[in-house]
Amino acid sequence: MPRPPPEYRHPEKAVADARAAGLTVVDRREAALRTVFHDIGAVVWFLRKVVWTVPGFTVGRYTDELRRLDERIRAEGPFVAYARRFLIEARRG
Repeated sequence: MPRPPPEYRHPEKAVADARAAGLTVVDRREAALRTVFHDIGAVVWFLRKVVWTVPGFTVGRYTDELRRLDERIRAEGPFVAYARRFLIEARRG
C-alpha cells in the first residue's frame, strides 16, 4: 500500500511557504507518474538509484520483501508504482 507523502511534500504547503517568504506564485503543476517494473532486478536498480523512495534500502535488509515481490511479478505480471510530483514557480515582487 502506498505511503502518504510527508506533510512538507504537499503542493499546498509549498505554495503557502512561498507566499510566506514574500514570493508570488505564478505557476503550479502536478503529475502522477507511473513506473512499470517487469522484473525484480529493475526494482532493485531503481531503489538503489532513487534513494529517497525507501530510505536505508539494501537488498539484505529487504530480502524477504524482494522475494515476495519477485514471486508476485512472475505470477501476475509487472509491478506498477505511482509517484506524485509537483512544481511551483514563484518570483520576487
